[in-house]
Amino acid sequence: MIGFKCKNVKLHCLWIVLTATLGACTRPAVSPEQPTESVPESAPAQPEAAGQPPQPAGKPEQLTAPLLYGVLLGEIAGQRGRMDVSAASYLRAAQQSDDPRIAARALKIAVYAKQPKMALQAARRWVELAPDSAEARQMLAVLALRENQQQEAIEQFEYLLQHNTAATGSPYQTLLALLAREPDRERALKVMDQLAALRPDDPEAHYAYARLAVHAENWPLAEREIARSLELRPDWAQALILQAQVSIKQDRGDEARARMEAALQRLPDDMELQMAYARLLVDLEDFGAARKQYRRLLKKQPDNAQVVYSLALLTLESGDLKESGKLFEKLVKLDFQTQQAYYYLGAIAEEQKKPKRAMQWYRKVDKGDHWIEVQIRMARLEAQENEVDAARERLRRLRLAQPGQTQRLFLVEGEILAGIDWYDEAYRLYSEYLETRPDDLEILYARSLIATHLDRIDQAESDLRAVLKQEPDNARALNALGYTLADRTDRYEEALGYIQKAYAQTPEDPAVIDSMGWVLYRLGRLQEARAHLQKAYDMTGDSEIAAHLGEVLWQMGERDAARALWNKARKATPGDPVLEETVRRFSP
Repeated sequence: MIGFKCKNVKLHCLWIVLTATLGACTRPAVSPEQPTESVPESAPAQPEAAGQPPQPAGKPEQLTAPLLYGVLLGEIAGQRGRMDVSAASYLRAAQQSDDPRIAARALKIAVYAKQPKMALQAARRWVELAPDSAEARQMLAVLALRENQQQEAIEQFEYLLQHNTAATGSPYQTLLALLAREPDRERALKVMDQLAALRPDDPEAHYAYARLAVHAENWPLAEREIARSLELRPDWAQALILQAQVSIKQDRGDEARARMEAALQRLPDDMELQMAYARLLVDLEDFGAARKQYRRLLKKQPDNAQVVYSLALLTLESGDLKESGKLFEKLVKLDFQTQQAYYYLGAIAEEQKKPKRAMQWYRKVDKGDHWIEVQIRMARLEAQENEVDAARERLRRLRLAQPGQTQRLFLVEGEILAGIDWYDEAYRLYSEYLETRPDDLEILYARSLIATHLDRIDQAESDLRAVLKQEPDNARALNALGYTLADRTDRYEEALGYIQKAYAQTPEDPAVIDSMGWVLYRLGRLQEARAHLQKAYDMTGDSEIAAHLGEVLWQMGERDAARALWNKARKATPGDPVLEETVRRFSP
């Protein structure tokens, strides 16, 4: 035990020691790894800087040896990880001191120490010493609620409501923030129920109660309180919007839409309602109506950046690249969501087959969620422009900068190489990766596809079996192995077994349906093969499936139908290698 001798020490020197300790209170007496209990975002007030004497209200602090001892012991115990000792020591110091900062410090340490009863006592002492402190009252309210001292909590919340000094916003904002963090939602609702009961004619009280009920997903209660707030304040936009949102949450979209449209008929110039209606239409996935609504809003508020952004995304989704591009360019001028705008402008230019313009936009993206995606797109564009070395170097640097994206970036590079028919390079790339990570399923699967292109069927089969050894029910690998055996060997019955397993898992996957049709064709079951291939082609219009279906039709004697199908597919996808090879074999 450490002892302190205070005889013959000047009071001023003791104040310096104490205030230095209080200054340290700005740093928790715990390590950064120490877990904490959930507390309100409004943290206790921090003490003054070290070296400045405390300035408590009322008479000056009477420094005593026990007080100094308690504070120092609390700090030392905290530094040594004895949070229980630290909390108890600080609580004793708070009870001896008239300085509210010590009580606040005691509260914080008790919370860290997971000593809720001590924390509650410290909060009471803090409020006693600083009765006008909103932070102290908030902490006491929350801790009392956690300790099931409901009446005490209500008294504190009531004080906070009555003494709310916020210049703007609802006086219930802080109350809602505190109650929404309460783990026991029913307990929080009970407190809010009593507070609302004290204000039966206050629409904001019932609206706040409704919002808390929404947070607790108590839909009947939310609807009741919204209805009451609208009785007290008819056509209140915020309440009408919340009412619609509650209907949406309960899958009553038509009702929500009808209510919003009726409200807009009564309040046609309410911009808040109009914005909410536009968002509602997006939630209902009526994108055409949403676009119309956002265009109306844009006419009224041409420089409203959020409206411009929403409409830009909606027009992009509809495929209207021209209008979407103009809107994203406007966002750049408005300096709103500029990184997003650069990305989408690059993607639009890329879709319009303007690679240089796309690269110009992409180069402007230097941060944000799309940065890695942009780098990948730039690498693909460089490869398409025969700058393969630049593309690969970009991806190499990206792997070094983003080690967590290593697998994805290797897959991207392999896809780029395969896309320009550099299959040997892609195979070498994947093989180098697998030397250090031999069990990576994604790379094994990717290398199997490249091996098939290189006629290394044994290697393709080996890689796919390695995947299935780890994941026997991997439908993608089952399908790939079955199709490879059906297409490149005469082991048709074995192939059928693998494809049937994949088909059982993903009966609506057109790739699997195509494989099933192809192996049935190999087995001579033409009618069944035709049915599967027709279904797969109807789902996708894919040129390779068209090649397969045409071959089956040809073998069934329907050669005109086969030619017509192949011609249609060649127009849609000129130069497809599988389709061209099939046409050469049957219709030179």
